[in-house]
Amino acid sequence: MYEQLIDLIYHGKYKEAAEICSNFTLKELNEKILSTAYDSNNFCLYSFSLYMFTTSNKLEWLEIAVSLVIGPLCFVEGAYSIGLFHTRQLIEKELNKKNLLSLLFFYTLPEKLITTEEALDTATKILEFDSYDQTALKIINEIKKS
Repeated sequence: MYEQLIDLIYHGKYKEAAEICSNFTLKELNEKILSTAYDSNNFCLYSFSLYMFTTSNKLEWLEIAVSLVIGPLCFVEGAYSIGLFHTRQLIEKELNKKNLLSLLFFYTLPEKLITTEEALDTATKILEFDSYDQTALKIINEIKKS
């Protein structure tokens, strides 16, 4: 059934593919879509995840889109910028530690897609959720040293 889902996505039949998605959990879909993207580098998987987000309004689909563009599809020019945009969308919809940590990822890139000020602010917000978060503490310490 998963092969049929991927075939429908590859042929731009998103509505039909969406119907098949009900046979899987979002966790299963996330794993299978990411695995397929690593194997194929096919950008339509990202497009489908956005379609699913816009039609279902389930944040998990936006998370899948982010995972695709910062993972298997990161080689596409501008992919990290797209991921940053979607991460900010996630934070607007749901401010939590997980989404804030995703935002900090963009500070760790060589091109540092978020400013030092935004990274510091984000790390501080993370510490409000978890005062022992090692990623946030590490970023704060690195910024203070520089």
